[in-house]
Amino acid sequence: MARTGPDDHVHEYFGNIHMHTTHSDGSGSFDELIDGAVRGGLDFVFVTDHNVLVREEEEGYRRGVLTLVGQEVHDTERKESGNHMLCLGVETDVSGQAKDPQQLIDAVRQQNALAFLAHPIEQGTRLFSDTYPWRNWEVTGYCGIELWNYLSSFRGFTTSYLRAILVAVLPHCFTFGPLPATLQKWDELMQDRPIVALGGTDVHAVVLRRGPISRRFMTYEECARALNTHVLTRVPFLGQAEEADSDFRHENVRHDRELVLDGLRQGHCWVGYDLVGPTQGFRFWAEVEAGAVAQKTVAIMGDTVTLPAGSCLRLQVRAPRQAQIRLLRNGRVIAQGHANAISYDVRDPSVYRVEVWKHRWGKLRGWIFSNPIYVRRAEDE
Repeated sequence: MARTGPDDHVHEYFGNIHMHTTHSDGSGSFDELIDGAVRGGLDFVFVTDHNVLVREEEEGYRRGVLTLVGQEVHDTERKESGNHMLCLGVETDVSGQAKDPQQLIDAVRQQNALAFLAHPIEQGTRLFSDTYPWRNWEVTGYCGIELWNYLSSFRGFTTSYLRAILVAVLPHCFTFGPLPATLQKWDELMQDRPIVALGGTDVHAVVLRRGPISRRFMTYEECARALNTHVLTRVPFLGQAEEADSDFRHENVRHDRELVLDGLRQGHCWVGYDLVGPTQGFRFWAEVEAGAVAQKTVAIMGDTVTLPAGSCLRLQVRAPRQAQIRLLRNGRVIAQGHANAISYDVRDPSVYRVEVWKHRWGKLRGWIFSNPIYVRRAEDE
């Protein structure tokens, strides 16, 4: 029986996406941001300052961290706030297209770059009533959505001044996962076509002041240790070439940059709340048995599997540690268990994804959110 495993020819890298510096409204420089990324052990970061692209100036390897630059684009003159878009992989500024969301998506795609709808659903409170959700859901052609925006997830807990202070001091106690409404919207969207999910910290490292007391809320290091996007690639990074000439170093950066972008484009990635516990090593894959000779092939998260008539597809999940694993079909739980691995046989075409929840700080918290495996029948091709 021929078989390939979920780790064969796959390389895992993880990084922080959706970050801001002093090039827009962040409080730290690129060097400060990289300080946090190094201490957090990240492989890459994707910096997305508002309506500005500083790629040539800032992109490259910095102290071993692959530093990528995109932009978060929105219409600054829009009366109804919202429609923020993460533009990853763009090589020229697309902020001039912000007034028309569809035109903006098309401009990003023309550069073979990726458009993600940032913090698509947000919840406000009396204290923090400003929200910036995605409003124009009729658009097409975007790669995916920011399933979990770390900064946005705290807003709904600030229902009083006391709670706002507690959130500022102990933010990790006040987040449990993506907003349920965002998960529901994602499941709805995926019934039409693949929609990739990523996690973004939206870190600004804002300095909060109350009289003589000040504290930086969500530092770059705290975010690097918290919510990350893990990407699987078919070949390894080339990495930083210290002794090579500038042209060679540039090619290394471009090669590794394309690996990250392709991993995101294909949905070969998951959202990991690494503050709860490291999520390295998580895998979600499918084994398909078909034909007279049992030959097993593997599809990983993000892939589409064709299921010929009479075949059986086995979904496999492996978590880094024991936790509450949930397998969902079209947004509904079909199998679950407290374990570090589960398997499930399916014969029906659907969208299958995984959530892993883990107890930490007295509560059950979202730990891992996979991208789906899309199961189709041969006649649907």
